[in-house]
Amino acid sequence: MLSRVFCASCRGIEAFGVTVEVDVSDGICFFLVGLPDSAIKESQQRISSALNKYGYRIPGKRIVINMAPANIRKEGSAFDVPIALGIVFAAGQISCNEISQDRLDEFIVMGELALDGSLRPIQGALPIVLYARDKGFKGCILPAASAMEAIEVDGITVFAANNFNDVINILAAPEEATDKVVSCTNPSSDGFGFYSSDNSKDPDWHYEYDFADVKGQVTAKRGLEIAAAGGHNVLMVGSPGCGKTLLARAFRSILPPMSKNEALETGKIYSIAGMFDASKGLTRIRPFRSPHHTCTVASLAGGGILGMPGEISLAHNGVLFADEFPEFSRNVLEVLRQPLEDGFVTVCRVRNKYTYPASFMLVAAMNPCPCGRFYDQPEKCVCSSTSIEKYMKRISGPLMDRIDIQLLLKRVDDNDLVGDKLSESSASIVKRVFKAREMQLHRYRNETFYTNSRVPASKLQEFCKIGLKEKKYILKMLTHLNISARGFGRILKISRTIADLDGKEFISLEHISESLQFRALDRNTEIY
Repeated sequence: MLSRVFCASCRGIEAFGVTVEVDVSDGICFFLVGLPDSAIKESQQRISSALNKYGYRIPGKRIVINMAPANIRKEGSAFDVPIALGIVFAAGQISCNEISQDRLDEFIVMGELALDGSLRPIQGALPIVLYARDKGFKGCILPAASAMEAIEVDGITVFAANNFNDVINILAAPEEATDKVVSCTNPSSDGFGFYSSDNSKDPDWHYEYDFADVKGQVTAKRGLEIAAAGGHNVLMVGSPGCGKTLLARAFRSILPPMSKNEALETGKIYSIAGMFDASKGLTRIRPFRSPHHTCTVASLAGGGILGMPGEISLAHNGVLFADEFPEFSRNVLEVLRQPLEDGFVTVCRVRNKYTYPASFMLVAAMNPCPCGRFYDQPEKCVCSSTSIEKYMKRISGPLMDRIDIQLLLKRVDDNDLVGDKLSESSASIVKRVFKAREMQLHRYRNETFYTNSRVPASKLQEFCKIGLKEKKYILKMLTHLNISARGFGRILKISRTIADLDGKEFISLEHISESLQFRALDRNTEIY
């Protein structure tokens, strides 16, 4: 007898369909074909033990299992359940009256079997559910721990199974398995809209670091507020202990939460990487990734045998914090150039090519010189001019050009440090960020981008218009600072964000003047 069970696998962040075909006939052999990897080939022993727990068995006949399409390699142990289901159905151990082939065709079934028949979680559950919805399947049956990943996916019913017997019962009577349906318990926001700017109303908004904890550094806080409002990249240069790391870690607390679409896109990456915390469902808190400066190209960009996403993709729709920026190897730093511009990264392997989204805000921090004292205590600096120049040149000009906001941080004033005056809290700053983001959402409602930092060069004239007086001023400053064409675009985008924070539709001379203050490290600027 022949049976067919539908399942899926992932390539990059997208899922593709896999059909498990099982034929049971006279003879004694077991064939598993269709380019399965070692984990799938070993499934026979797991399946045999799990089926025995519920009164089923692998029959002593000729069993041929094909995983179609046969020209694509299948990886992982998530195919245990569909293979086991296909065997017991093809062997006649489940009657057609109980579960018909038509019923099997309505569901995608996935899961790894333990020896006692229970289901273990799988990687990639969220993109698999989205694929099933788009292909018109009636539902998905997944391990309970993985099903929670799809808690906010609309248009498809997702069932959470604890063991193989649950899978059989759900297929036999899905309309009666209401206790196994994963329901949406969190509030939903449609499209690219945001929650209320009052973060105290959202239980997910809990941050360890707050801007109220940062003493002084008023200019740096203003620069980070502009960065959060427009999605800009930031570089902070300052002496050790001046608050760079604390500011970077508090930066996420002034970012708006992810929209539902953004949360689903980021969730797919974490699901593929096996890092999705399904117990909390779909989170709106933006990711914050902080790789060590000894990280490799593969760990940052993604790669390995399976082409897994790297840190820049795990930071998608969030923040990538690079502390001790010049200490990263040159090859690793140059990997950032293309994703910062394009918003995605492509990982190429011999047989496959994986494209992962990588639209993140880069927040980098560094010292002004190798010893770190040059900016605040030049008389105590032991670095030669040659070593300082060499240190700064570890960051290439093209990479520096892609960093919108450049901040110089001085040592915190002693009076600010020991004083009792409270700084402005993140909850207060984020309200202004919300208003600026809402202006951008309205302005770019018919575009494929949603923040000022992502405005392409072809759209600058349309969305970042400046008057004659502003043009004369910025032309003079471009000549004086020797700013590149890309740097000019960055200045316009920063000015556009400052205007949004000011609630203005038009960019004024004051907005441009302030934006130039945040380009302190442009080439030929006399800082050192």
